[in-house]
Amino acid sequence: MLALYRYIVTQPDKEFMLDNAAATDAVAYREGARFAAELLAEQSSPGQRPVSFGLVVLNPESREIWRVDIEASAPPYAAS
Repeated sequence: MLALYRYIVTQPDKEFMLDNAAATDAVAYREGARFAAELLAEQSSPGQRPVSFGLVVLNPESREIWRVDIEASAPPYAAS
């Protein structure tokens, strides 16, 4: 049976929440890691200021199962 997990993303100027259905904490953790990687890939590009965001994954009882704070930027394009 699937349960709703909450993903909370915080950035310096905004915060948003996403509810995601998952079968277990382990699945929600894995999906959270993938979600964080997708956010980073979408928001970073060479020459841009570093991307900074936090991600918290809560289980259906609002217990924190994962937290990550990321600050990174894409490397500049390499000349070939």
